Amino acid sequence: MATETRSRFNSYIAPGLFAVSKESFKRYPETWKEFYAMRTSKRAYEESGYTSGFGYLIQKPEGTGVTYDARIQGPVKRWVHDTWALACKISQEAIEDVLYGIMKTAMKDLGVSAAATRHLLAIRMLMNGNNTTYHTAGDSLSIFNDSHVRLGGGTWDNLGDAADPSPAALEAVVKNFEAITDHRGKKYDQQAEYVWCGPAWEFKFDQILGSSADASAIQSGVKNSMKSRRGLSLKVDHEITDNRWGVGGRKDEDVGLIWFDRIKPTLSRHGDPETGDANFVIRMRCSNEANDPRQMYMVPPFS
Repeated sequence: MATETRSRFNSYIAPGLFAVSKESFKRYPETWKEFYAMRTSKRAYEESGYTSGFGYLIQKPEGTGVTYDARIQGPVKRWVHDTWALACKISQEAIEDVLYGIMKTAMKDLGVSAAATRHLLAIRMLMNGNNTTYHTAGDSLSIFNDSHVRLGGGTWDNLGDAADPSPAALEAVVKNFEAITDHRGKKYDQQAEYVWCGPAWEFKFDQILGSSADASAIQSGVKNSMKSRRGLSLKVDHEITDNRWGVGGRKDEDVGLIWFDRIKPTLSRHGDPETGDANFVIRMRCSNEANDPRQMYMVPPFS
């Protein structure tokens, strides 16, 4: 067990240093929440299912009976809330003797670690979304896949081919995303609302989305339809550390990426009656999964 004692901070017991840095950096905002439907849970786990609608109507010749259809039950996905925790033990003597306010920041530093962990867990679904290492969709395939199972037969996809950002590539991705149909093959109002990426493509997409003309045809005065017609926004997350990117649509409480908080990050302090040491503990329980992940589309990085 790691314990913060005076020997760990022996340079900070006597006065004389003009400053001691405590990693009080400005942290990134919780941009990951823009990808998720946020929910709370009071159970050990949560489950979600989905069902198809009906197909198209069938022409009925005079004197013949109507055609009957039945909706189709989809798979059930379970959200199991994992527990994440970290603690810090500080000796009573260190609390008493170590200067420069170092011991007072323990709880704040644990809170920073909790926020960073939540961010990492959330973006892990994107960073590993085209494999099944950590998460699968309800059809047991990767979250982003080119052969998701359509309940009424056939497949649908939310995974493109690796490509660098360009107006043509973005146009193709938007068209593919908006061509996704429901589980009986009917079209619905699936509209791309934003482009997501990491820092690698931030400035490139800012160019593409922000220019008044298509970046590949500025000289000819071609209008930037992505800006004028779609109004796509740009969401950049710094935990996306490679060249993957994609588009996303409106969030849905029941479809797509869903995050459950069973216990939000909670700090507690416990004293040891024998040693006088202080134990600071932060703990949370949460889960994130996707059953029918049709509200996001990914362009994978080049392998």
